[in-house]
This record gives sequence, C-alpha cells and structure tokens, in this order.
Amino acid sequence: MFIMKRFYTAMSLVVVLLYMASLSLATTSSSNFTDLSALLAFKSKIKTNPNNVLESNWTEPRSFCKCVGVSCSRRRQRVTALNLTGMGLQGTISPYVGNLSFLVTLDLRNNSFYGHLIPEIGHLRRLSVLILQNNLLEGVFPESVYHCQTLQVISLVHDKLRGVLPKYWLSNLTSLHTLYLGQNNFTSTIPPPLVNNSKLLYLGTLPSTFGLQLPNLRAFYLNLTMLELSYNQFTGPIPAGLNHLENLQIPNLRANQLESLELSFLTDLTRCRYLENLVISENPFSGLLLDSTGNLSSSLQNFHAELCDIKGPIPKGIGALRNLNMLALSDNNLSGTIPSTIKGMKSLQRLYLYGNQLEQSIPTEISLLGNLGEMALQKNNLSGPIPSCIGNLFNLQIMFMSSNQLSSSIPSSLWSLENLLFLNLSSNSLEENNVKTHNTIDVVPAVEHRLISYQELRYATNDFSESNILGVGSFGSVFKGILSEGTFVAVKVLNLHS
Repeated sequence: MFIMKRFYTAMSLVVVLLYMASLSLATTSSSNFTDLSALLAFKSKIKTNPNNVLESNWTEPRSFCKCVGVSCSRRRQRVTALNLTGMGLQGTISPYVGNLSFLVTLDLRNNSFYGHLIPEIGHLRRLSVLILQNNLLEGVFPESVYHCQTLQVISLVHDKLRGVLPKYWLSNLTSLHTLYLGQNNFTSTIPPPLVNNSKLLYLGTLPSTFGLQLPNLRAFYLNLTMLELSYNQFTGPIPAGLNHLENLQIPNLRANQLESLELSFLTDLTRCRYLENLVISENPFSGLLLDSTGNLSSSLQNFHAELCDIKGPIPKGIGALRNLNMLALSDNNLSGTIPSTIKGMKSLQRLYLYGNQLEQSIPTEISLLGNLGEMALQKNNLSGPIPSCIGNLFNLQIMFMSSNQLSSSIPSSLWSLENLLFLNLSSNSLEENNVKTHNTIDVVPAVEHRLISYQELRYATNDFSESNILGVGSFGSVFKGILSEGTFVAVKVLNLHS
C-alpha cells in the first residue's frame, strides 16, 4: 500500500510538471504569436516597398527574428528592435506596433511614413530609442509617450508634426538624454521639464516656434554636451550662464537673430574646458572680439563666426588657440592687421578671413602654420608684397587673395607648392615676368561649407549602415545620407590602413 501511494504521488507530480510545462510553452507560443501578428500588421500597412525587402524576407512565420530589420532577445525570442532605416518605405505605422511589448528600439528614419504618430507607442514601456526623423508624419504629438519612462533618445526632425506639446510630457522621461524636434510645426514654448532635465546630453534642432528668446541657460542642461539651436528665430541677447555648462562640447547657434555687443558670452565659454566646435555664425552681434577669446578651451578645433557684423581688430590672444583646425571670421567688419601671434595656431588647417577691412601687410609669421591647407584673405585692404616665405606652406591647396591692394611681384616660391590646386590673385597690382597686371589669374570662387558634426553624420547615414553604402574602393567606402534639413549627401570614410 505504501509503495502504491508513493507511485501515485510521483505520477501526480509528473502530471503537474507536464501541465506547468505545457502552460509555459503555450505562453511562449502565444507571446511569439503576438509579435508575429504585430509584424504582419505592420507589413500590411506598407504601400510602397521599392526593393521588395519585406515581401521577399518577411515570409517565414517560424523565423521572424531573422527578418530584415528585426532583432530579438536570445532567451524569449521576443522582438526588441525594429530598424528599417532608409529603405524607401511608404505607408502608415500600424497601431499593432504597440503590441511589441519588448521593443527597445524603433528606428524608421529616412522613409516616407505618413499619417499620425500612433498613440499606441505609449504601450511600449521598454522603449529606449524612438527615431522617426525625415518622414511625412503629421498631426499632434501623442500624450501617451508620457508612459515610455525608459526613453533615452527621441528624434522627430523634419516631419510635419504640429500643435502644442503636452506641457508635462517630459517630466516622466527622466532617462532622456537626446532630443531632436526641429523642422516641425509645433506651437509652444520650451517645456519646463526640459529645462530642468539634468541628464540631457544632446539637444538638437528645436522648433523655431519654441519662443523667441533663448531660455535662461544658467538653470539649463547642466550635463549638456551638444546644444544645437541653429536655423531658428531666437532673438535678443544670449543669456548669462554658459559658464555653468562645463561639459559643453558643441554649441551651434548659427542663423538666428541673437545679439551681444561685447560678445561677452565668449568669456563665459572659457569655463567650458571640453569645447570642440563653436558655431555662432549669421547672428547680428555687432560687437568686438575680446582678447579673452584666446582663453577658450585648448580642445577647441573649429570656430565659426561668419556674418556676425563683428567689428574691431582680431585680438592678439587668439594665437593661444594652438589646437584650432579652422578659424572662420569671414564677411564681418574686422579692421586692423592680421596679428603676428597667429603663428601660435600650429594646428590651423583652414583660415577664412575674407570680406573684412583688414589692412597693411600679410605677416610673415603666417608661413609658420605648417598644417595650413586653405587660406582665404580676399576682399580686404591688404597691401604690400606677398611674403615669399608662403612657399614654405607645403600643404597649401587653396589660396585666395583677390580684391586687395597687394603689390610687387608674385614670389616664385608659390610655383613650388606642389599641392596647390586653386590660386586667385586677381584684382591686385601684382607683377609677373616684369609685367604689371591687374587681373592675370583666373577667378575661382570660394565655396562655403556648413560644419557637420560626426554625430550628425552618424544619424544621416544610419550609423554608417551597410544598407547606405554607395560604393567601396581600395581607399574606403562611400555612404549615402540625409542631413537633418533634408539635404542628400555622400560621405566617404577613408580606410586608414590603405
């Protein structure tokens, strides 16, 4: 009898275990079926699929984790990422995407999705990355995103979203560190929770309708490393407090209507020891460059201040920026001489001072800039001879000195510059072969290029995705990309081992 009881007890335990296993399998199967159904519903809303990627690849129900653009967790085989960037897809976003409860990344950038941004996104409680930039999405921003408490990255640049952003939608997104909302039609001010977000690292392309004046930066973004506010309509003075942004690396204020009579905010920026790229171009500052400009971070590589109506001389202290690669002060009202202290800028590769009122001779110290590759000094009042020692600039490729008052003979050392590609000395009073001439060199117009950060190139090329490769050669690869303003570009990545 005792043996029989033990037998029945053991059998009962086996039955219970088998029952529990069957429940577990049923649950797993049901969960996978939910993800599969959501993916198929997503596919059904795609109206245009240029390369038929989804038609040819999204066909195996038992292996949807191997579908193009789909990533799954190893243990549960649940969809964790949907990345279909730059595939030319056109259609609406299915609300069934909200059933992908394990989704961490939703990246549909650089397609033609249209319609409303679905409120079901708020069901994705594990969502960390939401990138829908460069589509045709419209309508209002759903308040339900408030529930996605793990969101770290939001990029909705260059869509057609409109309306007022929910006032406190950011207060619950305490993990958010990257935000791009520009080139939409939002009609609201900068939300208070955004101002107080101490984790925000990258703030890019805010809509121009986010108020007319910059917020008080003193209480703003204490850990911010990138401040991208270019091509907006911000007016008035730059507020005090930039010196509190000690981690700031890339401030870009290009193309606004900001003012600063003494450009005193540059003195505040001297506290930002990690500063790499400083862009303040196309603002009506109408001030002076102070000598404290030379106290900017030793890590500063690019300084853009074109079209700012800057007056007065180039400060001597600027020569202390020994790691600067590019100095662009063109199309201002700078006067006086090019300071001889420029020789301290040993890393300088591009020097753009054209379109000012600089005068007297070109300092011979400029020949000590051994890394200089481009020098644009045209449209000034420079006089005297071209220093023959410029022939020591062996890396020089572009030299523009037209429309000045240069005289004497063209130094023969220029013709020994083997890397020189473009030379423009026209509209001067130079002599060549003992013949005085005012226009002997063909005019080659200078081309102004926008500074593009590495971070923006990553976004534009889908993090240099293989699907964006246009070609591969012995010296590197060329990737297609779309910048935040919608410009198509080709990006060549050199192979340093070639």
